[in-house]
Amino acid sequence: MLGIGGECPYAPVVADDTPLGVKQARPALRGGPEGSPAPAVVGSVVVLCDPNWPAEPGVCCWRANVHAAFTELDLDVHQVPWSPPPPDVVEPSTAPTARVPSAAGVAVRFVGRAARAGAYAVARRTNTAARRVGHEFGVHVSRRRAPGTPAPVEPVPARTSGAPDPQLAALAGARLVLAESAAAALAAVDSGVPGAVVWLFAVPPERAAPGEPVTWAGQLREAAPLVGGLVADSLDAAGVLERVAGPARTVVFPPLAADRPCPTCGGRDGRPAGRSGRAGDVHPDDVPGHLALWRRLLDETAEGAAPEPTAYSYPVARLRGDRGPWTPPDLDRWGAEPWPRTGEPHAEWTAAAQDAGARELLALLPPLAEPEPSAEPSAEPSAGGIVRVRVFGHDMKFMRGLAAKLGQRPDLEVAVDEWRTPGARNDGITENLARSGRLLVAEWARPNAVWLSQTKRPDQRLVVRLHRFEIESAYPPKIQLDAVDAVVYIAPHMRRRIRTELGWPDGKLVYIPNYVDLTALDRPKYAEARFTLGMVGITPGLKRFDLALDLLAALRREDPRFHLLVRSRMGWAHKPSWERPQERRDTQRSLERVEKDPLLRGAVVFDAYGQDMPAWYRKVGHILSLSDVEGSHAALAEGMGSGAVPVIRAWEGAAEAYGEDALCGSLAEAVARVTETADQATWEERSAWAKAEVARRFDPDQVVAAWVDLAHDRVDQARARFAAYADVRA
Repeated sequence: MLGIGGECPYAPVVADDTPLGVKQARPALRGGPEGSPAPAVVGSVVVLCDPNWPAEPGVCCWRANVHAAFTELDLDVHQVPWSPPPPDVVEPSTAPTARVPSAAGVAVRFVGRAARAGAYAVARRTNTAARRVGHEFGVHVSRRRAPGTPAPVEPVPARTSGAPDPQLAALAGARLVLAESAAAALAAVDSGVPGAVVWLFAVPPERAAPGEPVTWAGQLREAAPLVGGLVADSLDAAGVLERVAGPARTVVFPPLAADRPCPTCGGRDGRPAGRSGRAGDVHPDDVPGHLALWRRLLDETAEGAAPEPTAYSYPVARLRGDRGPWTPPDLDRWGAEPWPRTGEPHAEWTAAAQDAGARELLALLPPLAEPEPSAEPSAEPSAGGIVRVRVFGHDMKFMRGLAAKLGQRPDLEVAVDEWRTPGARNDGITENLARSGRLLVAEWARPNAVWLSQTKRPDQRLVVRLHRFEIESAYPPKIQLDAVDAVVYIAPHMRRRIRTELGWPDGKLVYIPNYVDLTALDRPKYAEARFTLGMVGITPGLKRFDLALDLLAALRREDPRFHLLVRSRMGWAHKPSWERPQERRDTQRSLERVEKDPLLRGAVVFDAYGQDMPAWYRKVGHILSLSDVEGSHAALAEGMGSGAVPVIRAWEGAAEAYGEDALCGSLAEAVARVTETADQATWEERSAWAKAEVARRFDPDQVVAAWVDLAHDRVDQARARFAAYADVRA
C-alpha cells in the first residue's frame, strides 16, 4: 500500500525534506484515465521505498544517490513508500489484472519436476509458476490495453501477496521501478507493471558457496525470474545473488559513493545510530544495517585517514576489498604474525561507478515506445498487430535468455511452454497455447516439432530450431516438412548435414547462432586469471576431459602456475552415458590421474555445478573446447565473451563457427599458445580479440533482430543477418 507519513498518497508531486531523503516526490497517482499510468511517473524512475527502514545515515544516502545518478541522465526520480496491505483487506480492483492463473494448469505444468522435489518445492514452484503465468499473459494484455479501456473487474475474495494493488498499477508507465524489497517488486509485477522494468535492490547478508543451502533467499528466488534483474552493491555480491537466485540479470550500482554527499545527513555519521548496537556492528543482517555500516566506513576515510581495522565480515570486504584491514581473529594463529592481507583490492564506490551502473541498467530496459530510427526492425506493432509467439519443448536452456529479450518488445507477445520430457505435453496448457499463437516455435527437432507440424493451422507459421544431435535421431523424418516455414540451425556446418542426411531444402534453412548475453559476461577478471584453464561440462566422455588433463600436465611441466577449473555435473549424474561401461572406465581413469599424477595432483579444481556463470568466468583466463563432437559449443562462446582466450581442438564445424585462426592442430601447438600468454600483455591482447570475435560472430542484437524478422514473416531478412557466416558449401 502506498503512503507517505500520514499524508494522502494521492497528493500532487511535491518535494519534501523528510529523513528519508530530499526531493522525494509523491506521484499524482489518480492523474490518468481509469486503469492507465499516472502522468507524473510516465517515463520516470520510481523507487519503491520500504517505510520500515529506519531514518538514519546510509538509508537516506542510498536514496539520495539513486536520485542524483538518474537525474544526471535527465530522468525524473520519484520516491514512493510502499508496504504490503493488511491481509484481511477485501476490495475489488479495477486495475489491470496481472493474471488469473489456473491452479490446475499450474500443477500440470510443473508436476513432473515438483513431484520429485517434495512437498516444499511443490508449494514454492506452484507459487512462482502462478506469478510467471501472470507475467507472460496478463501483464502483456494489460500493458497493451487501449487507454481508457477499463480492465475486467474480478471479485477478489481476499487480498493476498499476489493480488493487484491499484495504486501500484498507476506506476505501469514508469521507465524503471526500483524496489527496495522483493515483496514490493512482486507486488508491482502482480499489479500490471511490466516485469522487465521492475528491478530489485538486493543485498546478500552473507556469502554463499555454490550448492550451499541458504535461508535468506526464498522471496528473492521467487522474484528473480519475474523482474528485469537485480541491482547489486558489488561484483562479488552480484555473483552471490546469481548463485542463489538462478540465472538473473545483475547490474552493479554501489549504493553509496565517497564523492557524492547526501543532502540529508551530509554524508557524515553525525547522528545517533538508529538501533542499539548498530554503530559497531560489522555483521548486519538487513539492508538498512548494511547501508549504515557502509556509511560509517566511508566517513572514516573521508578526509584521507587510514581505515580502522575491523573484524572480518563479508559486508566490509565488499566495500574495502578482501585485504581489509582486519583485526586478528579470535582463533589462535601462528604465534604473533599479523593477520594476512590477501585477495582482491577494493572496488571504487564513487559517483562515476554509480553513473556507469545507472547507464548500464537503462540500457537493459525494454525499448521505448518511440525508438530512434535505425536499420533494425521497428519495435512498434506492425499493421498486422501483435504477433503471438509460442515456444514449445523440453530443456529450454538455450531459449530462456532469447525468449526474455523477445518478450520485452511491444510487437511480440511471447509465452514459453516447457515440457517435462521431450514427448510429454502439458495437458490443457500446450493445446491452448498452440491454438492462440501466430508463430509456433519448436525448440529442438524432437516430438514437440513432430506434434506441431501435425497440428499447425494454415493461418499459423511454424519455425523449428534444430541442434546438432537431433540430426542423428529418429525425429526429423517424422516432421511434416511442408508445414514448416523455416528451420533455424545454430552452427554453420550443420547446413551440410541437414541437406545431405535429412534432404531438407535450402529454402527452409536459416542460420541464426545461439543467443549469448555478452553484456552480462563482460566483467573484469581476477588477478592471475591467465593461469587458469576453464572447462564447462566434462560429461559425456566425448567432451574429452582426458585431453584437458594432457594439456594441463604439459603446461605444468613448463610453468607450474597453470591449473584447471572444471564446472560440470559428474559422469554418474548423466544416467544414459554412465550406463555404458566404457564411459565409466574413462571417467574413473581420468579421476585416478587427477589423484595420482604429480603434475595434476592439486592442480584440478571441481567447482559445484551452478547457474552463476558470469561470476564463474571471472576466474577463467582460457576456455577449453576439446570435444570430439559439438554443435556450436555455447560454453565456448560464453567463455570468449567473458574475455577468456579459446583453446579449440578442430572438431567438425569449429573452423566455420569460430574461424581457422582460433584452432589448435596439436597438443604441442595448444601448449605453445597458452604458455605465451603467461605474459600479461600477450594475454590481454588475445583476450580482447576473443571478445571482439565472438561479438562479431554471435552478435546478440542481430540474433534478436533475426528472430523478430521470423516473427513478422521476413524469412529472407532473417537469413541475411548472418549470411556472411553461414556455410554455403554443398
